[in-house]
Amino acid sequence: RRVPPRFSIMPPTTQEIMPGGSVNITCVAVGSPMPYVKWMLNSEDLTPEDEMPVGRNVLELNGVRESANYTCVAMSSLGIIEANSQIIVKSLPKPPGTPVVTETTATSITITWDSGNPEPVSHYIIQYRAKSPESKFETVDSITTTRYSIGGLSPNTDYEIRVSAFNTIGQGPPSEPVEARTGEQAPASPPRNIQARIISQNTMMVRWDEPEEPNGQIKGYRVYYTMDPSQPMSMWHIHNVQDSVITTIQSLVASETYTIRVLAFTSVGDGPFSDPIHVKVLQG
Repeated sequence: RRVPPRFSIMPPTTQEIMPGGSVNITCVAVGSPMPYVKWMLNSEDLTPEDEMPVGRNVLELNGVRESANYTCVAMSSLGIIEANSQIIVKSLPKPPGTPVVTETTATSITITWDSGNPEPVSHYIIQYRAKSPESKFETVDSITTTRYSIGGLSPNTDYEIRVSAFNTIGQGPPSEPVEARTGEQAPASPPRNIQARIISQNTMMVRWDEPEEPNGQIKGYRVYYTMDPSQPMSMWHIHNVQDSVITTIQSLVASETYTIRVLAFTSVGDGPFSDPIHVKVLQG
């Protein structure tokens, strides 16, 4: 029986490629008799008349620089059918504008940025890292706005932040980086290596090292000491120290054992207490 031509494999309606890229688009038609298949660009035949294949025609495009509409034509004595395929030459997105820091806390930085792209982009990614030689960029993906708050950061730390745009082709180059510093917090760890030594009948010397996690600029230390460690900390004697990690405490009672704990503080607040140490004031 005789069957007019129809497409069994339609070329893609639209396809996006990079400038200078290559693409093959396939068109397959069937019928009885089998149709001839050719490709056209506007009114120009791309398939020579004497080389027109039957049933299947693959158009090979190389070094494509401009978007264009291609037409697949299938023809037999029973009719002619057409299918259009649009090849869109699309480049990677441009870099977004340099991010602007709008807010910082001890553990977050909020930024906004300009898209930098006249064409729509599908989403953005943010890359950020602490400003230290061994730190690597961390990534936040699939951001669809031009404002974002990066959380989970370390207090009192300098960060470098950049933004890239994505479109259907891929990821564009990053923006210029912006640098921002998170705010301070109270220290997260106590002073280290607390040592106490009796230096006279009623005086002791106490020294320590800075906390491992100061979370800001240490403004000073508080040395708590008591003869009765069962009392609440609010009842202990307090000796404040600034700009030093060594101090002397006087007017001690002979033959008594003192318990000592030390904390560090920033402008935001007090850190945790060190573990207690004990020292006995000897007579004579």
